[in-house]
Amino acid sequence: MNKIKIIAIAACALGLMTSCDDFLTADNKSELDAEKQFGSDPGIETAVNDAYHSLRTIYASGNYSNWFQAGTDMYCNGRNDISSDYQLYTMTALSGDNQELYKACYDGIRTAQAVTKYDNGSELSKKRVDEARVIAANYYYILVNSYGGVPLIKSFVERVDSNYTRATTQETYQYIIDELESVVANNRLDATNATKGGGRVSMEAAKALLAKTYLAAGWDLNNNDYFTKAAQYADEVINGHNGLTTKFARLYDADGSGDDNEEFIWDVEYNQTVANDKTSGGHSMHTWYWNYMGGQEDRGKYGSSSFLPTLYTLGCFQKGDERYDATFMKELPNIKNGQEGGDYWDYYTNKDKDGNYSYGKDEIQRYYPAWYETEDDINAWRNASPTHANAYVIEMAENSHEPQNMTGAEQDYYTMVKWVFGGSPCKKFDDANNPVSASGNSDYRDIHIITLPEVYLIAAEAYLQLGNTANALARLNVVHERAGNAPLTTVDINSILDERAVELYGMGERWYDLRRTKTLQARYEDYNPQAVKDQCKAIRPIPSAAMDANSALTQNPEYTVQP
Repeated sequence: MNKIKIIAIAACALGLMTSCDDFLTADNKSELDAEKQFGSDPGIETAVNDAYHSLRTIYASGNYSNWFQAGTDMYCNGRNDISSDYQLYTMTALSGDNQELYKACYDGIRTAQAVTKYDNGSELSKKRVDEARVIAANYYYILVNSYGGVPLIKSFVERVDSNYTRATTQETYQYIIDELESVVANNRLDATNATKGGGRVSMEAAKALLAKTYLAAGWDLNNNDYFTKAAQYADEVINGHNGLTTKFARLYDADGSGDDNEEFIWDVEYNQTVANDKTSGGHSMHTWYWNYMGGQEDRGKYGSSSFLPTLYTLGCFQKGDERYDATFMKELPNIKNGQEGGDYWDYYTNKDKDGNYSYGKDEIQRYYPAWYETEDDINAWRNASPTHANAYVIEMAENSHEPQNMTGAEQDYYTMVKWVFGGSPCKKFDDANNPVSASGNSDYRDIHIITLPEVYLIAAEAYLQLGNTANALARLNVVHERAGNAPLTTVDINSILDERAVELYGMGERWYDLRRTKTLQARYEDYNPQAVKDQCKAIRPIPSAAMDANSALTQNPEYTVQP
């Protein structure tokens, strides 16, 4: 049976294809015996590479921000609206975007389990099997945090079965934990692969995911023992490093030089050098979290025009926090038609000896001061260079000014971000090696699944739940102080969530963070200007296509139609 057909059987089994019989009776175009193809060490390498590649269907999806960031406290509509299914909680079981996530997870699980299916018993094969088990566990982590308990497919699917029942939330977490604990006990994986690219699962990646799973399970199952385990595994990862020693701006340098830093524990790897499509064969993370700045004829940057930072998010960046300038582009030249010294990407052509970028001789047309900048701060910026003298000011604060036509008209922040040029562009994910203005998939920077700072924040949260505020504060302050901030003196769940907002801006799974900590509704309603009162739900519906094809599936009560 060829590999494509095998994976399709899995999709049928979970109710993700509507015409399984037609597919399965199609001619088998490949006569190559699968055992021979994948049973050798080179074949296992091919199979595990497919499993790694499947991660792009999640982390490089155009729906990544909808799935994990919308409907929270951090992101608001821009010139375009965020999907109402997620931002306004109008989702039903018919949502196509929701079905995409469900299907991508089970497709990924099947692809990972193909590695186990063709394990040939060699040491290399056993190692690759354990890598694949971690990949599958990560998919189940996404599923249980999105849908609660789900069908557990524990081995490679050999035949179509439309009678998979849902495991409970506890059973789903336990399966993930058992798999990861087994991988850690086997001790076959490399200790770390972060500085070798970070794309291959390592022992520290498995432990980090285990800590993350224990943390979520501790909250969802009200089990303090799980918080103890989360803190233990997080500390094991932390103790393998010498703190956070790299400047935040260097980690996220647009030239990609920080992509293989030891802090990036597990990545989705990209490499423009060996890509078949070296212009638009990457991902689109650089297009999210900022607004439209002109058409293809202009020299701006392709953008989603949505997922702008809320005032709450901006307020999490304190004055002096180095992460603000590394996250947001505060200056823009005149990029209209690429004339009069204007190209968004000029910024990355001027780098000083300290690694800092600037627009050089380009005259700055728009300046976006941070919320905490005073008139004195803005005047000091103007006086710092002749190219700053005539810049139009658009404040990233509650009271701002019309950004598109630069009329000087006063506007509140949430009106301002609905206009062209509304708000500071996010530069955190820019790829200076591929300065393409009109393509969405032109970013070849690595996508980070788990980072060392996140592990510190996992440890802080676990210790807080255990009542050990001293350890919680110590872990939190390692992240906070690295950015140039004075140490915090107290810790609570809000200070940890605030730190996550800054450190992991545009990354991670904010919706999971709020769902997990039971703060979703309060924070959504308090901080999101699009919030609809009493509308948010802390769980997603099982897709209707899966329900229709699998008679054993039951719907989450929040989405059950009442008679």
